[in-house]
Amino acid sequence: MITSNKLEKNTGIALALGYFDAMHLGHRKLIKTLLEEAKKRDLKTAVITFSQNPAGYFSDTPILNIQTQKDREKIIDDMGVDYMYELNFENYKDMTAMEYLQNVLVEYFQPKLIVAGYNHTLGADVKNADFIKENESKFGYTAIIMPEFLYQGKEEVSSSIIRKHIEYGHLNATNALLGKNFAIRNSVINGKKLATNLGCPTANLVWPDSIVKLPYGVYYGYSKVDGKIIPALIAWGLKPTLATEKEEKLEAHLYDFDKNIYGKIITLIFVKKVRDEQHFASAQELKNQIMEDKADFYRWAKAKFG
Repeated sequence: MITSNKLEKNTGIALALGYFDAMHLGHRKLIKTLLEEAKKRDLKTAVITFSQNPAGYFSDTPILNIQTQKDREKIIDDMGVDYMYELNFENYKDMTAMEYLQNVLVEYFQPKLIVAGYNHTLGADVKNADFIKENESKFGYTAIIMPEFLYQGKEEVSSSIIRKHIEYGHLNATNALLGKNFAIRNSVINGKKLATNLGCPTANLVWPDSIVKLPYGVYYGYSKVDGKIIPALIAWGLKPTLATEKEEKLEAHLYDFDKNIYGKIITLIFVKKVRDEQHFASAQELKNQIMEDKADFYRWAKAKFG
């Protein structure tokens, strides 16, 4: 997939519009529809999106993402899209819907097909997806407006709902609506060796500021290290027993793994929560709990991997 952060002439193609911050089941249904309908028409495909969440410009509080831009790019690339344009919303936020449709989408792409979700909006005058449909004949494209996507025909699938599930720690619901397990990806940094001294060495990461956070606690999951999947016992929180200052820590004990991975970018994939973060009266009590967590985790990992 060819990606660009600026407009370039690329005419006669099929476009998908949206921010796609989660690439959840609904997003993937939309992209799949783009690919299927474009193939029928022998068209190249492009996703038109933004490097910042447009909704954040109209919210009093920051809107955190569910995945990084690179994760979004990878999923869209893996699905088979030909081009991706990640534009700077600042340059387009004052355009009316007609200005954006005519002077950006039509002028640069002369699209034959446009696919957007039912709740997609465009323009400073805030037109909904029907506006795209209403202008089909004027600009010579076919518009497909995707209806609301319901999980198992019941629960709405949306980024805002998934974001709330993550904040509340509802991993089963989060992973079901995403169609994949929620994950964090970052480079491994040096820690203070506290977990190592307690008999449970860990890989330490920083939770990206732009990504919505799970509640503090201990989780079972997996890691991706150099392309390999390794079970992971994940601790996320403030280390209330031993920490001398309040600083969030994300660390993972990797099952039967002792390689040096400092500086490597790894992915932590969250499967289920084991317990809340706790404060212990002493380091020995903490160590006892860690050993219990580790033993339970090894039984879980062995059952999963054999």
